[in-house]
Amino acid sequence: MDKDLLSLVQREVKGIIADLAGHDARLDAVKTKLEKDEVARRGEIDKVLARLVSMEKMLSEELLRRVEGVEQRVEGVEQRVEGVEQGLAETNIKVEVQGKRVEESLAAANFKVEELGQGMAELQDSLAKTDGKVEQLAHEIKSQRMEDVKPG
Repeated sequence: MDKDLLSLVQREVKGIIADLAGHDARLDAVKTKLEKDEVARRGEIDKVLARLVSMEKMLSEELLRRVEGVEQRVEGVEQRVEGVEQGLAETNIKVEVQGKRVEESLAAANFKVEELGQGMAELQDSLAKTDGKVEQLAHEIKSQRMEDVKPG
């Protein structure tokens, strides 16, 4: 019986070895498929990365172009602002000059008004003296006439 048992064990071992060989073959097939799938995935990933790098480069160039356009517009605005500031400075200078001229004209006009006021005062004084002399002259003439009219 030992031979039968040995024979049975040997058949079982051969069956197990055959099963293991089948499993090994299937594992090799799965491993090969996984490796092919990995290579295919890597290829897809490389394509996606290449597209992303290309898009990044294109977007960077577009962004740079737009930034340069904005910078040029900002420079134009800055130049216009400088022009306006210069114009305002020139206008301020002109306003100051005109203000000084107006102040000088007002001072001269005030001086003339004061001179006219003094002239009017002198004229009124002269008129008052003339009125006094006219009254005195009229009185003298009246007195003279009365003497001429006296019977005498």
